[in-house]
Amino acid sequence: MAFAAYVLIEVAAFAVLVWWLGFGWAVLAMIAALAIAVLMLRRTAGDVLRRLGSALEGDGPAGPALVDTALLASSVVLLAVPGVITTAAGMLLLTRPGRAVVRPVATYVGAKRIARFVDRSVFATAFTGPGFGPVVDGVVVDGGVVGRPDGAAPTAFRQLPPAY
Repeated sequence: MAFAAYVLIEVAAFAVLVWWLGFGWAVLAMIAALAIAVLMLRRTAGDVLRRLGSALEGDGPAGPALVDTALLASSVVLLAVPGVITTAAGMLLLTRPGRAVVRPVATYVGAKRIARFVDRSVFATAFTGPGFGPVVDGVVVDGGVVGRPDGAAPTAFRQLPPAY
């Protein structure tokens, strides 16, 4: 259903472009837009990846650089999919103002997906699940439990429940 809606919207957008410019000019405009987008992509990718590299070295915040990298990947996908609307959206993501507008939404969606992944993750519960042994409330000194952080004696062994 979503694919049919995409095709219908893209065909309608191209029909409007043909009505406005004529068929030959519409095709030429699409080819020119793709060529301009490739040039923009080359420059933008260098800038985004440079900022990501400096963030990974600790010279700046990693969050915006990671989000910009994801938006750059999204723009590449949008440019690879044929159509007037997807090409325009991909070109918009290649501009700094376009990424600045979309960045808060992408950050929110990404954070929600990461939180959902961690909540459902088996990896997060692997070390607390059955087979990894009991847990003792206490402080370990030289391999032995000597007491709890609140000063009370160590309690009996207990098994942690799975986190999912």
